[in-house]
Amino acid sequence: MKEKKYKEPLKSETETTINVIYDENKLSVYTNKVLLQKQLNKLLGEPTKELKIKRSISGSIWDIPLDDKIKIQRLIVKANIYEL
Repeated sequence: MKEKKYKEPLKSETETTINVIYDENKLSVYTNKVLLQKQLNKLLGEPTKELKIKRSISGSIWDIPLDDKIKIQRLIVKANIYEL
């Protein structure tokens, strides 16, 4: 597997959003925080989409079907989205 390069955002521009899209029956997770992107890669697998600036990844999006209770549980329980 090729080593991925991530672009670290400015502290004031770091964000993570979780949206429930009922029409499409999915949970959409976006983050530009590097450590969380790496952690979600391990827990959820490859992202649906990677946003890039030149060759570096500036953000990642995962789309998880609402039926996939295991991935949603991993996201809530194991991922450090709350920075606790």
